[in-house]
Parts: sequence; structure tokens; C-alpha cells
Amino acid sequence: MATQQDHGGVPFAVAHDMRQFRLLELPPDIVELLDAPSPPPYVLAIKSLAPSASAVSGTPAYAVLCTPSKTFQLRQVQTSNSLFVTQPAFDAHSNDLPLPSTRVIASCTATLELHPSDESAATYLVKQLPVFDLLDGVVESTSNRTPKSALFANIPLSDAQCDRAWDELVAFEAGGSSHRPSPRALALAWRSINTAALAEGVQLDSQFLTEDMLNSLSEDLFPPQLVASMFRRLGTDGQDPSGPWSCLDRSKTVAFVGKTLLEARRGESDYLTAAFLDAWKDSLPEAWGSDVDLKAIDGVYHLPSNSTIALKDGSSTAAEASAAPAAKPRGKWHEKFAKTRKR
Repeated sequence: MATQQDHGGVPFAVAHDMRQFRLLELPPDIVELLDAPSPPPYVLAIKSLAPSASAVSGTPAYAVLCTPSKTFQLRQVQTSNSLFVTQPAFDAHSNDLPLPSTRVIASCTATLELHPSDESAATYLVKQLPVFDLLDGVVESTSNRTPKSALFANIPLSDAQCDRAWDELVAFEAGGSSHRPSPRALALAWRSINTAALAEGVQLDSQFLTEDMLNSLSEDLFPPQLVASMFRRLGTDGQDPSGPWSCLDRSKTVAFVGKTLLEARRGESDYLTAAFLDAWKDSLPEAWGSDVDLKAIDGVYHLPSNSTIALKDGSSTAAEASAAPAAKPRGKWHEKFAKTRKR
């Protein structure tokens, strides 16, 4: 169908077969990213849960739009305005020569709005990462044969949000698989780090060579990837995670050690507050002992009685690792991950 004009103007036509389009309203953050003089090669991505994960969790499948650092949920909004998508065309009537015209190819009745999501990726990672644990000096863990990049690809959040949760859980890659350590494994790994630092004369809150510390722990039960992940988790703000140097944030580390000790005792008998404070102090460099104070882990603990302390329910997603069923395969981490590489 086309309008008839005898003189001047541009003919206007409507296509017989209309196409289905929806408008996407971009927030300022995305417009700024797209308009940048040198935008990164990876700018926008549509992500969703893997079909298998969605079926297991019972969560309805949905997609999100991600920039490298932010996530936006898509929401469809109906509009009463008449919005048309047009394109240039040539129309001819009878034996007349084709004339330039404007043709409507779609009518948009809905708009997609983008709303920022600050959801944590920790919930997804806790469900998908096998637990790396230690029991009586023996490694307990399973292999998921899923590297970090493949894991992130099926989490409906930006890579930066996934990275933050990964670091928070002290997750690590080894032998082609991804793992998250149990609170017990974290407590034992920290004890080895503290002991090695004392033996080597390393001040953990000053810059030290990461490789030197990893070498001093090479005979321990812990894969170096776990130790390096702990250094990233506890490092000072602005530290280059890929650089050769590490420097631990003292206050962050003190709180982490206290919290981890409580998490490792989850489900056990009452923990005497005095005994906990002594264990916490003994687990730190001697110069840090004066920093031990319950205020450092405020919101994480509760006092069941005047003399006991316990982890507050729901205070940490990492604590769920200790409650997960123990994995059956056991052995030294060197043997386990070597077998994985040979498969």
C-alpha cells in the first residue's frame, strides 16, 4: 500500500510482510561505552544459565545483557505509541519509472528496557564449584573439568562480577578444573603460609615475591594455585593480581583468619570464646596479635552464652562448603591433578 502524491514529497509505503522488531532503550552507561574513542573488542554480551543448570535449579531460563563490568536485566514494556521502522526503497506503479520512497518494514509495539543488576555471582559459583577439602592430611576433591572461563560463560552476570565472587570464595583452577576450598582447607593453608613467612623472615604486609613464597610451600598439601588465590583475596587494594609481587592487607587478613576459624568449626560443639581468641592470635604473625578483636568480625558471629562463640547463620556463602557432602576421591593434590592432566 502506498500513498499517492501528484507533486513533491517522498512517497510513503507500508510493506505487505511486516517484520518483528523491538526497540532497545540503552542506559547512559552503555551509550558511553559504545561511544568511547577506543571501545574494547568485547563490549556487550548476552548471557544466561546453561540449560542443564537451569533445569537442576528449577530457575526459569532468562537472558541478561552484560558489559565487561555490569549486568542489565531485560524488561519488556508495551507502548501505545505508533513506532515504525522504515528503510529507503524504490516503488513503481504501472509502467512508471521506479521512484525513491520510504517503506515501513516493522511496527514496534514493545520496548526493551535495561535495569542494572547487583546480584552476587557467589550463589552460582557455590552450586557449581566442587569443594577442595583436607581431612587427616589427605585431599578430598572431585574434578569438574571446567575451567574458569567456561564457568563464567554460563553465569548470567558480567565477568567482573563473577571475578569478584571468585576471589571472595578463594576459588582456583588446577588440573583443568575449578575448585573452591572448604573453610578447613583455608585455615590449614593459612597456617602453612604464616609458618613459612616466619621461617623465611617475610613480612606479609610488605611486598614479597609471590613465587618465593609458593616455592617455600611446595612440599605442603596445597596446590600453588590455592595459595596464589589467597594472596589475591587478601592483597592490598590496587595490587596487580598478575604481577610478581604480593602484599597482604593487614586488617583484611586479620578479619579473614578469624572468620575462617569460626567457619571451620561450624556444626561442632560450643567453641569457648577465650579459646577462639587464643587460636586466632596464634594463627597470625606475632606483630599482628594486638589486632585480634571481635569488632574485626562484627556481624559474622554470635555468642550462644557468656563464654562461647559461634558463626552466625547465613553470614557467609563460603561456609556452605563445610556443609557440602564430602567427595569420595582422595589423595595428594599432586597425584590428583596429575591424573586429571593425563586423561
